[in-house]
Amino acid sequence: MTISKSIFVVAVGLAFLVSSCNLKKRAPEVSPTEGNLEVYCAESVAPVVKKIAEQFMNLYSKAHITVHPVPSRVAIAKLLNNEANLVVTSRYFNQGELDTMKKYDIKADSLRIALDGIVVIVNSRNHISRLNTGQLRSVFTGKTKLWGELDPNFQGRIIPALESPNSGTLELFKDRVLGSENFTEAFPCTTMANVYSFVREKRDAIGLVSTNWLNSGPAILPSKEPAPRAIQLAEVDSIGMKNIDPNSFGSYYYPYQAHIYRHYYPLTHPVYFLSRNLDDGPGAGFLSFAASASGQQIFLNNGLVPATMPVRLVQLNDQPL
Repeated sequence: MTISKSIFVVAVGLAFLVSSCNLKKRAPEVSPTEGNLEVYCAESVAPVVKKIAEQFMNLYSKAHITVHPVPSRVAIAKLLNNEANLVVTSRYFNQGELDTMKKYDIKADSLRIALDGIVVIVNSRNHISRLNTGQLRSVFTGKTKLWGELDPNFQGRIIPALESPNSGTLELFKDRVLGSENFTEAFPCTTMANVYSFVREKRDAIGLVSTNWLNSGPAILPSKEPAPRAIQLAEVDSIGMKNIDPNSFGSYYYPYQAHIYRHYYPLTHPVYFLSRNLDDGPGAGFLSFAASASGQQIFLNNGLVPATMPVRLVQLNDQPL
């Protein structure tokens, strides 16, 4: 399933090219378009960040960018330990990380680069089409164990599939859906790619991926099996009201870009570029390119919503925005 077919968001605005950035005056040997850069990136958005890096290197042949897919917590640890100057995460610094930064006087910058959504996926043979946040909490805490409890027309034992506990996706989902409760025992998947593959192969599985993986998964992990399906979600817990447009409370939404943009989709969240000590090297250039119209268009083309450019909604069919 490609989630951007029916409704999407179009980015508009003037291109913000690296060559026209208001960067500080730099020494001759330092350039935003030359040199080596290691970027530690949340796996949820690694496919699109790799495409942005490839486009940047196509434009600037002396730049060499390596994108390392890792859990968000690992990426942030790399940044705070001064092992990386630029990381991409599916969440902002948590309180423990902010306390560490204060204790050791670590200064870091953040840029909200895009909006993404946590997508609940099921196998293509599963008849379930929608769940609310209360039902999700019951499934992922193990209270609801059988699919028949949710839909009498589909029988089987629910098999949750979860990636590394260091994943920003899991941290966000626990905060938004589980609250003080904990995840049930699940099939262990080291990466989001493993979650995607497992749910695609197993009839009774359910998992969490990003909109980027829902769009990019079939190309990255080709298979004869049909791709997993995204299901509609509804926010029904008052505690989650702070994360959505109040007008969407209780209504079901697919993770379409328009619904993510308007915060109608319950599991919408920002994607961040976090940086320190960028100076005027390739990290500054790559960040500027990702925030430009060209970089934002790549986010758009891969199922995310641009966050640094003006947007407008376009209705492609009779489904209301």
